[in-house]
Amino acid sequence: MESRFTKYISTDEQILWEGRPIIHKSNFLYVTFLFTTGLFIILVSLIWTFTVFINDAPVLFKIFGTLFLLIGIFQLITRTVLHRIRKSKIYYAITNERIFIEYWFFRKHIKSYSIKLLPKPILKPYSKGVGTILINYDKPWSYKIFTIGIEYTWRDQWRRLEHITNAADVFNLINVQRNILNHSKL
Repeated sequence: MESRFTKYISTDEQILWEGRPIIHKSNFLYVTFLFTTGLFIILVSLIWTFTVFINDAPVLFKIFGTLFLLIGIFQLITRTVLHRIRKSKIYYAITNERIFIEYWFFRKHIKSYSIKLLPKPILKPYSKGVGTILINYDKPWSYKIFTIGIEYTWRDQWRRLEHITNAADVFNLINVQRNILNHSKL
C-alpha cells in the first residue's frame, strides 16, 4: 500500500499507523483567547481611529490606529479561516522506528522523530476517543504563569499529533514501540 510517507522510510521500517487531525476540532481556550483579543483590538483601534480622524490629529496617529485595526481583523480571519486550512494540510504516520508529521507553513515540511530518543509523550484526552498527543514538548511560559494558559499554538504544530481519533490507542502504540526499541538496544 502506497503512503505519502513511503519515500521517507527506510527498507526495514513499516508504517504502523497513519492519520490526520479532525479539522473541526480545536483548542477551545486558545481559540477563545485569540478571538476575544482580536475583538478587543478591533474595538480599541476603531475608537482610536474614529477619534483621530474626527479631531484631525497628526498622520502618525492615523497610521497607528489603522495598523492596529488591520492587525485585529487579520487575527480574526486567521482564527476562522487559516486555522482550518492549516489543519487540513497536516498528516501523521507512525512507523516501527519513527513518528512523522507533515505540515504546511508557507511550504510543505516533514518532521520525523526517532521514537527511541523521544521523552515519554503526553496524552491529552478529549471526548469520544479524540485526543492530542504531545511529543518533544515542554509546558509554555503561559502555562507556568497562569496554570490554565494556552497549551500550544500553530507555531509548534510539529510537536504534537493533535485532535486524532482513537488517541489512546495511538498513544499506546507509541509507548509499545518505545519499549521495544529501548529493550532491543540492551
